[in-house]
Amino acid sequence: MKETTYIAENTQIILLLRKINRFKVFSDEDLQSFSRLSKIREYEVGEIIIQEGTYDCWVYFLLNGSVDIIKNGQKLSHLARSGDIFGEMGIIDGSPRSANIVAATKSIVLAIDGSVLDRQIQNNDISFCYTIYRIFAEVLAIRLRDTTKEYSRLKEIISRMGTSQ
Repeated sequence: MKETTYIAENTQIILLLRKINRFKVFSDEDLQSFSRLSKIREYEVGEIIIQEGTYDCWVYFLLNGSVDIIKNGQKLSHLARSGDIFGEMGIIDGSPRSANIVAATKSIVLAIDGSVLDRQIQNNDISFCYTIYRIFAEVLAIRLRDTTKEYSRLKEIISRMGTSQ
């Protein structure tokens, strides 16, 4: 992995973030705050970005490339859109990472230090934190709907298998 230092006041990063739909709701000041809390990381194919079972405080926004979410050796999902988020679950509840995230292609991510969200709340920057958590909630709602569909589909398959015996 290659990593930048924290990217405070980097106007190129602000312009890049402006092109991603998820960041359009943020003011320039919010994006500046993001840049002060963030690093750009570059991963080669096959490199582990998140290791299952570990604890950390980083949230990732995919800028370029693609990643696979892998659990028990099975690929659960593939993220390839600029702005896709991963790593948010550990920030929300402090639990260990529930899956491996592996670079499927050469990937560039914006890594945000999630521990800073607590500091932002202490600094009374509630609107900034609200916006971040709203993004997390929207992503989780989409993933929960997809999981519910898959669960229902699999339950029906299992039910049909039981009646065909």
